[in-house]
Amino acid sequence: MKEQSATEELDTCNYLYLEAVSEPHANGLRLVLSEGIVSDKTETLTIGDAEIPDVRPVEVTDSSRWFEVVWDTYISYSVRNESYCSWDKNEEWSGNAFRVYTKSMFLDFVSSSTFASDDYPGPFVHYEIVCSDHIIDVASEHPPTVRRVGA
Repeated sequence: MKEQSATEELDTCNYLYLEAVSEPHANGLRLVLSEGIVSDKTETLTIGDAEIPDVRPVEVTDSSRWFEVVWDTYISYSVRNESYCSWDKNEEWSGNAFRVYTKSMFLDFVSSSTFASDDYPGPFVHYEIVCSDHIIDVASEHPPTVRRVGA
C-alpha cells in the first residue's frame, strides 16, 4: 500500500485552521495549518433565543495533524474570510481541502491585474487551501512544499 504524501494528507482533512501566515523572505509564502477534529462530546449551542442540542465542536487536539505549506515564490496570494467567499459554477479544480484550479476567478484576476503570463514568469497555477474561517488562494509557477510538522 502506497504511503500518502503530506499534500495528499492535507487534502484529506475535513477541517483545517490557518494558524500562521508569513513571508520568510521577499515574495515567499509560509502557511501553518492545523487539523480540526470533531469532538466525541456534545454540547448545546445557543444563538440568540434558539438552542441547538447535541452539537459536536470541532477542535484542535493532541491527535490533530499540523502542516507547513511553503511557496519559494508566488505571483499573488489572498487570504479571505470564508464567510464572504463565493464560488463561480464555471470554476474547475481538483482536490478537496487542497485544490488546484485550471479555471477560476482568481486566475482571471491575476491575469488582468498583473503582467504575469506563460512567457514570464512562465505557466502558473492557482492553488487554494480551504480552511474553517479562511480561504487561501495562491498563484505561483511552482507547487508548494508541504510537510507534516509538530504542534
